Amino acid sequence: MREVPATRVGRRHVFFVAGYDPMTVEGHHRIVLREMKRFGTVWRAATRCRDAAPVPTPTGALWRSEAEGQGWHTATTFEILAWDDLARADMQRPVRSHLRGSVRAIIDMVTSGTLLAYFRTSRRYGVFFLFTYLLLLAFWAAAVAVGIGAAQWLAPHLGALAAGLFGVAVALASGLLLMRWPGRRFRLRQSLDLAEFSVDFAHGRHPEVDARVAAFAERLRAVAAEAAREGVDEEGLDEIVIAGHSLGAMHAVSTVAAALDEDPAFGTRVPVRILTLGSTTAKFALHPAGTRLRAAAQRVAAAPQIGWMEVQSRDDIVSFYKVNPVTLDRATFAEPQLAVGDFAQRPLLRHVPVRDMVSAATYRRFFFDVMRRHCQCFLASDIRAPHDFYAYVCGPFAFDVLAAHLHALCAYMAPDGAPLPAALDAGGRLMPVVTMPLPDHAPS
Repeated sequence: MREVPATRVGRRHVFFVAGYDPMTVEGHHRIVLREMKRFGTVWRAATRCRDAAPVPTPTGALWRSEAEGQGWHTATTFEILAWDDLARADMQRPVRSHLRGSVRAIIDMVTSGTLLAYFRTSRRYGVFFLFTYLLLLAFWAAAVAVGIGAAQWLAPHLGALAAGLFGVAVALASGLLLMRWPGRRFRLRQSLDLAEFSVDFAHGRHPEVDARVAAFAERLRAVAAEAAREGVDEEGLDEIVIAGHSLGAMHAVSTVAAALDEDPAFGTRVPVRILTLGSTTAKFALHPAGTRLRAAAQRVAAAPQIGWMEVQSRDDIVSFYKVNPVTLDRATFAEPQLAVGDFAQRPLLRHVPVRDMVSAATYRRFFFDVMRRHCQCFLASDIRAPHDFYAYVCGPFAFDVLAAHLHALCAYMAPDGAPLPAALDAGGRLMPVVTMPLPDHAPS
């Protein structure tokens, strides 16, 4: 075996782009603090945030954190590329605007052939998309039934006209009540808004979002340029990771594509890596109007200096499972172990079921909450799992090392939290000298 090159990380900058969500940077800050603490408990590491509150940036906010385990220490700048204000403004439009938009969206999806493309590409996602509208129909059908029942019951007492008016009022009240609960539990309003937003975004009707992505790209280039000036040394930046979840995966890819358009050498001076999680990129790329979005994914995939990995889960029905986000063909998942830095598959696709990211008890608890399952891929695990987002945020190994092995951090960490001694084999694969079995429970 050959000597191992530099595979550890001292300093990294992680950018995160959330999906279509009104959560503020303060909300994300609280989540990151909580999840870092969980990561530290599971991996026997001490974690702390150096900033008590988010530090504003031109495109969101950042905070600095540290993690330390036996024989390792990392410093991470975690930066939110924020567009929650745009999502919030979109969600807070008048009800009549949402009603028109929802009708327009479903008509567009059907007439453009996009809905058929969803079922052809990912039947699971097609069912999820239709479920939103079927649930809406069911709620209002139930409300109408209650209204009719109330009118019929009161007709002998109030007369047909008065009973009919009362029945209409009861139907409206029932429908609004169902939309509020259990509609809120199913996040029905957010799902309807997202469907409308997706159609409009594919058609380019959200120029303010495109402008925000351009600003993200400028910010990304500025951080990379500063890191290049500092140099990759003991005080410099070892890697830049841009992670995108759900709809944010499309924004993350588009951000890097815009940075490459401005500077084709972007990513050659300091390693730049993309991590897409629970991606809904195909939602836009499959729409006939999504030409610029398809081009962005192809632009990033064609840049050899950019490493891109996508994690997909078969039990996350909100994302596109077994779909290559660039070719839109059936996905081919990577081999369990690759050479460090091997991103020949563009993007490198890893399949990790959500049920393998958490303990059995935790998975049972949120099994029926599809959005909670959808979000697990950017949260910390409560066991030593094959995928833990925080391994890429504050773990000791470089992105390329984690991406090269299906079991990621599990393959290279001992029970006491110390990195295992390892060497490269003749094929460039990092082989732990002591092989650890994949744990199936949280450490005591």
